[in-house]
Amino acid sequence: MRGKKIIITDEDVKLLVTIIGTIGVTNGRPYQYKVEAWTNENEKYETKVVPTEGDPEFDEELQIFQDKNFPAESLYVDVFKTNSIGTYFVGRGVTLLPTVKGVDFYREVELSGPEETGFIQLSLNLMEFEVLGYVSS
Repeated sequence: MRGKKIIITDEDVKLLVTIIGTIGVTNGRPYQYKVEAWTNENEKYETKVVPTEGDPEFDEELQIFQDKNFPAESLYVDVFKTNSIGTYFVGRGVTLLPTVKGVDFYREVELSGPEETGFIQLSLNLMEFEVLGYVSS
């Protein structure tokens, strides 16, 4: 682009959440599982649905944008199971967000729910990105 140069116009912060899988949430019957994750209740992110008779393995990354001026402190995760009858809440977990940027943090977060107990395995990485723009030179 003639007469323009690239500058950094802003910085964005994303929380990269890898949903690895669960431990101890299944009763051995066939279900389909999904996870919702959020730091702001008005912006929930979902994994794909995983069918299994055992503990589900997701291995899926969710990118959750963070407000750098009002950073969140916690990540919330809900696990759901589905069959031909309906969708059921399995449990909710809460964990603190990392404060160091650019480093993977592995967590096993305990789930609290109406029946089953268990854990969800997560990897968290807080990333900062530069937003580029053009100005006339």
